[in-house]
Amino acid sequence: MKKEPWQITAARFCVDNAESGFTSTDVKLYIKKKGHTVSDRHLEFFFQEEIQAPPGRAHGRGTDNGKYVPPLEMVSTITDFDELREARKNSRQAFWLGFIAIIISLITLIVTSI
Repeated sequence: MKKEPWQITAARFCVDNAESGFTSTDVKLYIKKKGHTVSDRHLEFFFQEEIQAPPGRAHGRGTDNGKYVPPLEMVSTITDFDELREARKNSRQAFWLGFIAIIISLITLIVTSI
């Protein structure tokens, strides 16, 4: 199976660590540990745009210890990605089941016509 995009991996980390909070360094280390090759600049932009200044808010949500918590939109982003992945898997299975049904129908037609 194809590896998920680094943005989704970063969002998963942020959501998983929402209660304890996280810093941009935590996100960078996690992404690198998961084997994604992303420049630090892209990771910094992700952190600035999605965590420090999420869409619709003037400021990110920080905690008392200087760490951040993710916006709720990240949860829906991850859920949407997972649902899309599941839908693709189901459509591949439906395709193959349909293909097998056609072959069985053709075999039945040939056998009954002989």
